[in-house]
Amino acid sequence: MADKKKWVPSKMFLQWCLSYLLISVIALMLILASGYRYIDVLRDNLEYTNGIQLDMTRVWLDQKVRVLRNITAKESSSAAIDAVRQADDYDDIARYDYYLLTRKVSADVINYSIGDAYFLYFPSTDAIVSNTKYGQSRRFYDLVLDTYGIEYDDWMEMLSQNLVTTRVFRPAVQGDDGKNYLVLMRPLNITSRDPDKAVAVMIVDLEDLFKASDWLNNDTLCIVDRNNGALVSNRDLSDETSSAIMELIRSNGSRKFDNAAHTTTKGEYISIISSDYENWDVAVILKEQAFASKIIDMQKLLAVIVVIYLLLSLVVIYNSITKRYVKLRNILKALPKENTDDPAKDLASAYAYIDSRVQKLVQDNVESSDVIERQRTAMLCEQFHILVTNADAAAEIDTERLERLDFPLHKAKRFYLLAYRLQKQDMTGEKDPDKMVEMQWFILQNVTRETLANRELENRCFREGGTQVYVIWSEKDDPRIVESILWSYEYCRSFLAQHFEFRYDIAVSGEHTGLDGVYKAYREICRVYQYQQRTQDTGTIFYSDLKLKPGDTTIRYPVEAENKLHLAVHSGDETAACDGIRELMRQNRESYLSPAAMQFLVGKIMSTIVNAGVQQADDPELAESQNRVMETARRDDPAAMEEALCRLAATVCQAVRATEQEAQEDEKGRLYLQIRDYIEANYSDAGLNVNAISEHFDRPAPFVSRYFKEMSGTNLTQYIHKARLEHVKEKLLQGEKLETIALTCGFGSLRSFLRIFKQYEGVTPSQYRELHGKREETTNENI
Repeated sequence: MADKKKWVPSKMFLQWCLSYLLISVIALMLILASGYRYIDVLRDNLEYTNGIQLDMTRVWLDQKVRVLRNITAKESSSAAIDAVRQADDYDDIARYDYYLLTRKVSADVINYSIGDAYFLYFPSTDAIVSNTKYGQSRRFYDLVLDTYGIEYDDWMEMLSQNLVTTRVFRPAVQGDDGKNYLVLMRPLNITSRDPDKAVAVMIVDLEDLFKASDWLNNDTLCIVDRNNGALVSNRDLSDETSSAIMELIRSNGSRKFDNAAHTTTKGEYISIISSDYENWDVAVILKEQAFASKIIDMQKLLAVIVVIYLLLSLVVIYNSITKRYVKLRNILKALPKENTDDPAKDLASAYAYIDSRVQKLVQDNVESSDVIERQRTAMLCEQFHILVTNADAAAEIDTERLERLDFPLHKAKRFYLLAYRLQKQDMTGEKDPDKMVEMQWFILQNVTRETLANRELENRCFREGGTQVYVIWSEKDDPRIVESILWSYEYCRSFLAQHFEFRYDIAVSGEHTGLDGVYKAYREICRVYQYQQRTQDTGTIFYSDLKLKPGDTTIRYPVEAENKLHLAVHSGDETAACDGIRELMRQNRESYLSPAAMQFLVGKIMSTIVNAGVQQADDPELAESQNRVMETARRDDPAAMEEALCRLAATVCQAVRATEQEAQEDEKGRLYLQIRDYIEANYSDAGLNVNAISEHFDRPAPFVSRYFKEMSGTNLTQYIHKARLEHVKEKLLQGEKLETIALTCGFGSLRSFLRIFKQYEGVTPSQYRELHGKREETTNENI
């Protein structure tokens, strides 16, 4: 009987197992080190936590008091407030004056950056005025104060106090949500002896303080008002604790606690310090047993984690050897060998091969994920944009997706488009014209949708081409839909004319069915606006009411215009070429040319552009631009034709300029450095992209993108994002607001900033700030 061959582990097998063992040992060491480090930190916090929380609480409360003192000092001299205070009855003051006072309070709230609820109470008239609402106490309570869960009688009891200085209250909150509020009150005129003094009230949510500290969620916060002998806390205090606090204050006499003082009583550690602004003392009460129990729990948890990790490590090693080791060995044998017969020596080559394949797979998955993400974000607005810009898009739209988006337009018996377009306005006095325009769009949308809902009409609102478009449909064969639309926009017009001053134009398409009718309906909307602009007849709203005249249907393309366009393109003057194209299209749109005549005109303009840059005729980008022009001509979309022609002219002009530039200069390295310097200097510009860089350096966008990729190995758009993110990280650690960072670092909007930051960093900006802020604090403590 042959002797059984003794198994000897190969070098590759030992390397395989050793890697797992090393990882397991290192991980266990890290777990143990982290656990014991955490225990040490808990023990250290037992000594320092109360002092830290005390100082933070004092600063937080003093900040609120300082803001309240400053704003009351300013408002005490206000004539508008004085007029309300001197009134004897609420109705003695005009509602408009109350409204103006609301605006003033709102301005003060913004100027002093008050994030808490703030309002003024006038006892003589029982009036309350905030930055958004005003009314008598009962009505104001129902509108605003009822949401805090505090009874009306409790509010009035606090407001009826005869205050001579700042007071703090902690009212009882109804419900089980555990809300805690501090109510700070201060008379507007401290020196006044009038018993009916106007009072400024600030409602402070203690959750703001608790969110900044995990410890205060379990500790007790206490405020002692020496002037009134009042003691306010976020939890009920025992008699022993209250006595210990008051005894500590009495032991110091009338002096303030400039530095923290400490005392203990029955397992509680009490620290106290005085406010810088008021005759108050702030105390934090810590339960010592909480830290001891945390240390014991952490030790138990650490032991359980170590045992579980050891067991899991053994299972993973065994499973890896039995199921993956054989496959890895087969891969190793399949790899080409160089001057060796021992496969175990090529383990590094096997890992390198596997790594290269995994990297390629990851790259493919990233690209696929990007495509999927873009498809998911192209939601309902993108679908509508496709329908109104592409005459053939209806056949390609996924109707099931429309139903999931609650937009079953393909099932509608009939539908109409109702559109608004804001007229040009003089906003020289406005601080933020864009915000004002957005507010006007918001008002139009809310009023219109409410009126349409009252008539039981299904509708969806979109923003397209500078207009606000409503798709209005009915799944039933309702012959009164036109009458309902007429009533809706007439009511909307009447309501807006009474309450607002901005102007707008209205247009309504004809009746349509099917998804392909969206394109036609939108063209009718555009035709109504063109008619209104040409005839100055804004009263004609329905497309069916247009009285179009044949006019001069002759194509207008004089030789002078053709020569001027040819010269502009040939010299690479993109601006002059586009201006000439727009002027030609404008003149011919006024003639209402037939689709065939418009296509003929577009073909002639395109021939002029291409002939002017004939030396670039073999450029594939030029051919693609020509195809886009012909596609827009077939769709009978004048605006799209004009845009496509301008793009074609821009492509040819850029190619002409690039050819001239490349003939004069061949300093590739210099251009690369100039692009990098330009990005660093203009990263804060939201318009900085490949096209902006190509325009700045007078080079075609594809050339700039391809050239930068060749020189740096990095995609130009990715490089721009990374350059911006480096500045973002600095600003995050400096505590700047996310909205400010998004604008100053060139992201254009907060939504784009959040998406790009999460894509590149793997965490949100807030998570990054919190993570790195904690690391910096830990480093400072260790130092």
